[in-house]
Amino acid sequence: MSRLLASLKHRILLWFINTPIFNRYSQKWYEALGVVGSKYRISPNITLVGSYSNLKLGQRSEINAGCFLLAKDRIVIGENSTLAYQTTILTSANPNGPHNVLVRLYPAIKKPVIIGKNSWIGARATILPGVTIGNYCIVAAGALVTKDVPDYTLVAGVPAREIKQLDKTLLR
Repeated sequence: MSRLLASLKHRILLWFINTPIFNRYSQKWYEALGVVGSKYRISPNITLVGSYSNLKLGQRSEINAGCFLLAKDRIVIGENSTLAYQTTILTSANPNGPHNVLVRLYPAIKKPVIIGKNSWIGARATILPGVTIGNYCIVAAGALVTKDVPDYTLVAGVPAREIKQLDKTLLR
């Protein structure tokens, strides 16, 4: 019975978030769902699979429309960081084990994704499980991030690779 009530509460809170007259209070609704943080902005039309309590947002961070977040583990977004439209963040991957024999080669993984402060993740970028993106980073639109990105770095491509180092003196 308690599982049914939790599901009903979840659906009601999402309804409040997606109803224009109530969505000015969306931060309160997201907090009730378990999101940790303050003064963040989440577009009402994102898709989150997993638990909202795995989402930790810094001040003035943004998640824009169409983003897909697979939050089976922690997703941390630092202050002043932005996920552009239709960004995908995955914290787990599973080749349908034990049914698929590929699980022998590629076991299921579940790892957090951490994005530092003042970073910008471009439209339709994809970040895979276990990736840490540093502070003051740019991930170009459409990039597939498979490895950690150091501070002050611009990455692009599939898979993403370093394009250039950003000038630290301009970003202070």
